[in-house]
Amino acid sequence: MPCDDRDQVERQVIVDVLDTVEAQLRERERHGWRLTVPRSRVYAIVLHAVIVSARAAHRYPATLDGADILDAIFDGAESAGSDSAGRLVEDVIGRHTVHMN
Repeated sequence: MPCDDRDQVERQVIVDVLDTVEAQLRERERHGWRLTVPRSRVYAIVLHAVIVSARAAHRYPATLDGADILDAIFDGAESAGSDSAGRLVEDVIGRHTVHMN
């Protein structure tokens, strides 16, 4: 795969992860919850987990689309089961929000 293609794939992974986090943040906010940290902090925590997962996969070339945690983030596994990786986005948002009522 040429470098431009790899770069495009990684950019799309980042966009998809950010969109997933944003959708969950908005849903939580619709139910009266508010962030206690800047949004960028939540994004950074989740993106860092994706980077760590991609590194841990030990694949060559090491690209973000090889991160095992992406399945849990994108396939809706976050709200099911007790696997902490599968609940990453939900858990990060939960730790950094408070209910306004």
